[in-house]
Amino acid sequence: PAACIPLTPTLPAATAALDAPSLTWTETLPAPTASETPTIPFVEPFPLQSDTPVLTATPGLLLPTLAHPTASATSLPQPDARTAAIQFYAPGPMSSVTSPLHFYGYAVPGDDNKGLLTLHGEDGSLLADELLQLNTSYKWAYFNWSVDFEPRAAAEFGRLSLTTFDQYGRITAVQSVPLLLLDSGIEIINPPGELAERCTVTSPLPGERISGGTVIVSGEFQPYNSLPLIVELLNRAGVSVGSQLVAVLPGQEGVRVAFTVQIPYSVTEYTSVRLTLRQPDERIGGTFYLSSQEINLNP
Repeated sequence: PAACIPLTPTLPAATAALDAPSLTWTETLPAPTASETPTIPFVEPFPLQSDTPVLTATPGLLLPTLAHPTASATSLPQPDARTAAIQFYAPGPMSSVTSPLHFYGYAVPGDDNKGLLTLHGEDGSLLADELLQLNTSYKWAYFNWSVDFEPRAAAEFGRLSLTTFDQYGRITAVQSVPLLLLDSGIEIINPPGELAERCTVTSPLPGERISGGTVIVSGEFQPYNSLPLIVELLNRAGVSVGSQLVAVLPGQEGVRVAFTVQIPYSVTEYTSVRLTLRQPDERIGGTFYLSSQEINLNP
């Protein structure tokens, strides 16, 4: 058997002096025999903290260069296949929050497994942003993080958004949550809103090849507000080769509106484009929601 290394404390003599020697330890090491060798017990190293920042570089994108890792979703239940590409489980819509703002949910990672988290004030100013490292072995990644912010008043409206990008820098998805940002006070965290994808496209199918100069887009959408749905075709350079507006009216939560729109396009050769469907924010400037898929166009 391995030899044990007992640790024998040596106590100093009692004294009233303030600089009395402190407690020391001595080691008693038995001499090993030819048949046994002392072994050093294995000590499990401390795990890396999940909030250790990882420095990254993202050329060509105006994104923060500090990527914050998030917890892996490999040991967590995955969302239902019909749920949105980005889902905020907390805070829910119109929650009253103070700094730091804690948020968590699921997201389909963008290029290089990243997503951009932004918090905007009611005048559109950027109050906080974080580049999240969305780690997962499956389709969705679980994220769990906090951001600090400073509201410009005792309370103001805000928008928390998570955005993902493809390898060409095009936006693949945006999901937002409207919030009430408090300078101080008691937080009120509401339950999550609709977790299913708000916009579903039934035609064209992802990867479908289309010819003739017109794309007919059909699907269903549950509007967030009364602003039109913007349907657009973006090539890999991010240039629009066709777009249309779809008039929508918000209705009861959970009720979807069917739509069909014809989008004329102009290309001179076979072109891969990203079909994006987005709705702006009617209170704060910017995109509130976006979903997308890739299709292919012939002249």
